[in-house]
Amino acid sequence: MTFHFGLQETILFDQWVVSDLSGVLGSVIGIIILGMIYEGLKNYREYLNVSKAIYKRKGETESRAKSIFSTIHVVQTMLQGVQLILGYFLMFIFMTYNVYLCIAVVVGSVLGYFVFSWKYARCDISECCS
Repeated sequence: MTFHFGLQETILFDQWVVSDLSGVLGSVIGIIILGMIYEGLKNYREYLNVSKAIYKRKGETESRAKSIFSTIHVVQTMLQGVQLILGYFLMFIFMTYNVYLCIAVVVGSVLGYFVFSWKYARCDISECCS
């Protein structure tokens, strides 16, 4: 496989076929949004981890069995699954070796990090960011 600039591509599914510039541009926009959603999910899961740690520091004493079935942990688990699927989708899109789609994956990730991770960029992640 080699990187190419083709306008005809099947992306992820047989139904997602592009054959012209407008199809590629629409797909690029969708892939950028997909990359931003991936970064947003990743950041939200980190926020939930920090929130959970703060809550526990305030004196809550739960047993291990109770905390594994806590609402936050169940939500985190479901979000992990969604994030994993999105991550593999983005990887498979990159593996088309279509330069336009590869750039869209990178741009989506970078924009998503810019939009969603700005708060953590100014403080130590191990500390509480208020």
